[in-house]
Amino acid sequence: MNMSIVPVQTVIPEVDIVTVTPALAKKWLARNSHNRPLRKRAIADYARDMAAGNWLQNGEAIKFAEDGTLLDGQHRLSAVVAAGVNVQMLVVSGLPRETQETMDAGRKRTAADAFSLRGETNAAVLASVLKRVWLWDQGDYKFGQNYNPTTSELAVLLKERPEIHRSVEIAVRVHQAFRYIPQSVTGTAHHILSRIDKAEAVWFFARVGDGAELAAGHPVLTLRNRVMTDRADNRKIPDYQHLAYLIRAWNAVRQDRPLGRIVQPTDAPMPQPK
Repeated sequence: MNMSIVPVQTVIPEVDIVTVTPALAKKWLARNSHNRPLRKRAIADYARDMAAGNWLQNGEAIKFAEDGTLLDGQHRLSAVVAAGVNVQMLVVSGLPRETQETMDAGRKRTAADAFSLRGETNAAVLASVLKRVWLWDQGDYKFGQNYNPTTSELAVLLKERPEIHRSVEIAVRVHQAFRYIPQSVTGTAHHILSRIDKAEAVWFFARVGDGAELAAGHPVLTLRNRVMTDRADNRKIPDYQHLAYLIRAWNAVRQDRPLGRIVQPTDAPMPQPK
């Protein structure tokens, strides 16, 4: 029996590199008739990178179907409009509409992944410390995460403040000796407090780690006892509260006064280091 082979029609999409203006982005967004809900936080993150000139052409494309429907890229295009700048983008058109179901299906690359690819040691701790330092500098002292820094913003912060590497090293070292405070919090606190007095920060975090030669009522001893009690009682302590404990102990040390207990009510403002 003779069997004929029916050729499968292959769709060959068109690929271009286009300078996308805010006006063009608005025009393309008008074709956005079949997509997931917009995430305002993602748009804001992208727009900050674009406005700062940190948006890189990484091969991810704006994608259109054969009928002109926008399949992928609504957040990036919305960010171009929000930033009010021109951005060069890869554009793929002529795709079957059903290919939209397979888009963005992979796991998002995290800031820790990006720093690891750069060869950074303790990349996860580094990314966490950078994020918290960035939020602190934005006035988000309790890390409410109404917005998040992008990987590019964290990379810029690290370039501006390479001493954060040292804060991460201290955090890892303290955690090896005293595993009751998250490394990301210790590293953040070390960087913030080192801005006030680098030499005293060295002594302070050494004592947080080893508790050596501390008399009853010493702020660092009170700090250590508090976090160990929290752990023994299975209390879930948020990062900002651990940071508040560290700052309260630091302020007491700086003022040369004993500290009988450390309390940080959830509705209390974050103490500021002195």
